[in-house]
Amino acid sequence: LYYTSYDVSLPIKGPVSAETWSQEQAKRKERIDKVCQEHAGELYYDNVPLFPIRDNFNHIIFFPNYNVLHCGIPKAGSTTWTAGTFMKLADKLEIPYRTKSGRVPRVEFLAYFQIKDVETFNRILEGDPVSFTNVRHPFERLVSAYYDKIKPSGKMLFDQFVQYVLMTANATQNNKFVGMNPHWRPYNTLCAFCNINYKVISKMETFNDDKKRIMDLLGLEDEETRLMVETGNTIESTTRELFRN
Repeated sequence: LYYTSYDVSLPIKGPVSAETWSQEQAKRKERIDKVCQEHAGELYYDNVPLFPIRDNFNHIIFFPNYNVLHCGIPKAGSTTWTAGTFMKLADKLEIPYRTKSGRVPRVEFLAYFQIKDVETFNRILEGDPVSFTNVRHPFERLVSAYYDKIKPSGKMLFDQFVQYVLMTANATQNNKFVGMNPHWRPYNTLCAFCNINYKVISKMETFNDDKKRIMDLLGLEDEETRLMVETGNTIESTTRELFRN
């Protein structure tokens, strides 16, 4: 939906003008619209997947205090947004999302702000929320997931991991990939891009600038919660090395 190859010409990572940013957003949305039109049967959902099976939490949340709808994609900046921004805002407002369940606070937050049903979801969309998500090049996301979730266990080499992902994808494709680990499941199965017209499509390559623009849309000061650029650059270089052939 968002990338045509790994050696694409990436946008400048530093700040850009509002006009340049808006133009880039338009290009990203046009690309999504084109793919959705060409593959509607594969990508469109009769019912948006609000509660993916086997996940510990849902990925689409609504923060009514700021009229913001967010889809968090694992291994694509979701923790930075959830723990680094949303949870801090909720704490300032003294929203009682923390319980004594023993679950980690981030999971409790996502459970508290989950969308309860499709009817509620449709009403939220009618309210014209600030809707956004952040994506990452699939190869980089795969490498990040491998180093975070697989390599520490020593169970697989990277090549074996790629084959495993392809095998599970082929086995679950007819069921819209239900059963795949969300850390490498296709983006559309988490965020339903052909159902939801997101106002902002953020990317890892432009994360900090995109975040500032989103905070402006919400009427909030952009606190200094930034993506770890050094970590991102390491994953980028590692990905190029692993996929050089």
